[in-house]
Amino acid sequence: MMKYFWFSTINNLIIIFFLALVGCSQEGLIDPHGETKLTPPSTVGALHAIDFPTDTGSAWTYINIDTEKEFTVRVRGTRDISGTTHRQLTISTITPVESDEPNLVTVDHLAANAFYFRTDTDFFDGFPFPILATYINKTPQGIVESAFDVFLHPLQNPVFHQKHFPVRRLWDFPLEVGKEWVVFDKTAGNPVSVTRFVAEKDVSVTVPAGIYSTYVVYEEVIYGDTEEPTIRLISPPAVYWVAPSVGVVQYRFSRYRATDTFQTETYQLKSVHLPGPHTD
Repeated sequence: MMKYFWFSTINNLIIIFFLALVGCSQEGLIDPHGETKLTPPSTVGALHAIDFPTDTGSAWTYINIDTEKEFTVRVRGTRDISGTTHRQLTISTITPVESDEPNLVTVDHLAANAFYFRTDTDFFDGFPFPILATYINKTPQGIVESAFDVFLHPLQNPVFHQKHFPVRRLWDFPLEVGKEWVVFDKTAGNPVSVTRFVAEKDVSVTVPAGIYSTYVVYEEVIYGDTEEPTIRLISPPAVYWVAPSVGVVQYRFSRYRATDTFQTETYQLKSVHLPGPHTD
């Protein structure tokens, strides 16, 4: 069994205190005020925004090919964050889970590995609280993740809402071979720079949900453990296989920051529910 970092109760309370300080100025969630409808693209040969479904009710269940553990991402609806409509993607608990194992759920198919939780300018390694939801804004130009919810179990009101700064540009449309973009670039404190690039297209992938023709997207993280500008570390690349009209059907990444052992994991799409026809 993979060994996880565990924080003591005192460390947990210290982290929660700092998160509360960071989050107290964040805006709360506001009722939805509508969604942006996308029109079909006028060109072919690339994956456009309308080919990446995000309709309310859409759901993707992924399974780890080695452990057979699975979880589900579901579009629950829309929320207003900073005056812009975002879709809420809820993330289920991972199952099955051992009694002595923290119920952490990977969100690497959504954003960069382990770079979520921070106070002030720096991220925490091995943060013990699971992410419940993320919030994305979709336009014809791309999908941006602006915020997330985390479950802080020692508190009476445990759901904590946090905005990203800077926001994360998860997908840049249209996807086409050779395209590269910055997911996010943090320069304050210990630097972190995340980029994605499209390496191939029409790559056939067989997963439990079926056989798909995909675009292959690589993600690279360059980061520093200190503010020293001459020292940088490069993560093993994550890989995403994206199928038109379905989304991410397979992804592979390496846990290299949140654990004490290096381990590569692959998740495949087990089942998908898309209410369609896709209009957003």
